[in-house]
Amino acid sequence: MARQVFNESQTYRGTWIMYLILMTEIPMVILVFTIMKSQNSDPTEMAMAIAAIFGIVGLTFLLLMNIRLDSRIDEVGIHYRFIPFINKWRTIPKSQIRSIEVISYSPISDFGGWGIKGNRTTKAYSIIGDKGLSILAGEKKKIMIGTQKDAELKAFLNYWQEEDFNE
Repeated sequence: MARQVFNESQTYRGTWIMYLILMTEIPMVILVFTIMKSQNSDPTEMAMAIAAIFGIVGLTFLLLMNIRLDSRIDEVGIHYRFIPFINKWRTIPKSQIRSIEVISYSPISDFGGWGIKGNRTTKAYSIIGDKGLSILAGEKKKIMIGTQKDAELKAFLNYWQEEDFNE
């Protein structure tokens, strides 16, 4: 039987978070521009302040729109990266995985929100949503990788876990 691979890539693009950021940043820029205009400030000072605000807002928006969580499961193990913070693939070898399951979780109460969360023994990597792949690796190492393809992932894991027995 041919080897199967599960791939998933998640970003903030096209999500409610992207629109929330835009809806808060645009009025802020307009407000700052209006306040500076009403104070009759020096035109060069006003231009520099507006350029700085546009630069900060633009760079923040670009950073958020370029955050990406990639995950891949193949015969070697589970691979993940959280660009731009973790650019190289991290791998959990299949032999080190003690248990694995697709879970529903509360991002705020369980992990303190989305993003990269956790401590030395528990890590969570999530972009958006409340579904994830919970992995117990080693003695006390627990990793949760967010997913938006939970049904597809459950079906793949059934195949993936049985693969060793069929060889």
